[in-house]
Amino acid sequence: MTTHSHHTGLAVIAVFKVVKGLLLLLLGLGLLKLMHAEIATLFSLLIEALHLNADSRFIHTLVLKVDALQSNSVLLAGLVSLGYAGILLIEGVGLWLEFTWASYMTVVSTGLLLPFEIYEVVEQVSLLRIGVLLLNLAIVAYLIIQLRRPTLRAGSQLK
Repeated sequence: MTTHSHHTGLAVIAVFKVVKGLLLLLLGLGLLKLMHAEIATLFSLLIEALHLNADSRFIHTLVLKVDALQSNSVLLAGLVSLGYAGILLIEGVGLWLEFTWASYMTVVSTGLLLPFEIYEVVEQVSLLRIGVLLLNLAIVAYLIIQLRRPTLRAGSQLK
């Protein structure tokens, strides 16, 4: 029986993608469940349960935005969340199994989001936005380097 050791970087990225995918899956399912619910009432109950100051300007603005949500917007957000969760889970499992196609898929899907992340950083600089941008740049760079190495491609070319 042969033991297979994972490339540590691929394993870390795979776990990151799977965790993100599972969180988005839960979010998407939650949004679909809320689609026909009275969202504003549920949100008000959440504010009370968390003992937040309902008189706060920020909370008041948030309540107005939640109250204005249409069921078709919630449906669309739920479906987009589920779709993106599916992509992340496929990438994560593929990277864990060290499939070459998963590395290419992750480079493309993550790379396509980089212009939007750069735009967000330019619009409003924050440590979180800069961190997300740098993390995704590091993931893309790492996977490109791995794809150029014959060890990764040779062992999993058609997987």
